[in-house]
Amino acid sequence: MLKKILLICLMSVVSTYAVEEQNIKQVMDTKIKHVLSVLKNKSFSTKEKERRSIAIMDSVFHYPTMAKISLGKYWKRLTKKEKQRFTKAFEHKMKHSYVDKLKLYNNQKVVTKNLKKIKKNRITLETYIIGNAETYKIIYSFFKKKKSNQWFIYDVRLAGVSIIQTYRKQFKAFLKTKTFKQLLNSL
Repeated sequence: MLKKILLICLMSVVSTYAVEEQNIKQVMDTKIKHVLSVLKNKSFSTKEKERRSIAIMDSVFHYPTMAKISLGKYWKRLTKKEKQRFTKAFEHKMKHSYVDKLKLYNNQKVVTKNLKKIKKNRITLETYIIGNAETYKIIYSFFKKKKSNQWFIYDVRLAGVSIIQTYRKQFKAFLKTKTFKQLLNSL
């Protein structure tokens, strides 16, 4: 069931660009409906649905920030080239995970609810996945990119569990016994 939640959560992010603060809720709501319609479209092959969904979600997620947070203190130890390689590998892992979850889509509804400003440069958007038997809360965490008015997603919490913090714990445990190069190869 958690995989279904992650699927809907990732699928529900749609944008051709990052969003401005005053438009986050409206844009996300509109785009969620668009992504769901892509998934429901029987004329698209599975590969086409995957391609379109990934293209839709790419621009609103900020993979460099997600990669940095997920690596924690190890990020500072990396060279510029290693950071670039890790970010690219992490982005690939996120997209691959997303494609795997697409297969779980089962006509659930997604409802956009509350937008809450946590800090000057942090906003959360509360959404709900409504299935036949259960409803799940999803919180998208946005940050404002410096020197711009654009907001990007840097984390998603499903039923109170942060995707990025989960990766951070996994990477930390991995790096206690293995090298960064091995981590990179595992992604």
